[in-house]
Amino acid sequence: MSRTVRKVLAEAYDPDPRAMVIVAMGSSFLLFSLLSYPAGSNPYYLFGLVVAVLSLVASVAMLAVETLR
Repeated sequence: MSRTVRKVLAEAYDPDPRAMVIVAMGSSFLLFSLLSYPAGSNPYYLFGLVVAVLSLVASVAMLAVETLR
């Protein structure tokens, strides 16, 4: 069942692995920059932190799916 779902999702959306590596590197740099100077009371800081974590997780997940194929 999971293989079928994975196959359907891979056919519907075929990401470029090089682009995911670039996104992962950029978001990890942004995450490092944000964590080196924490400002937890600023809502823009929290938004940037959430976006950096989500983009890093999404790019790593897409790279993991790409290696399974």
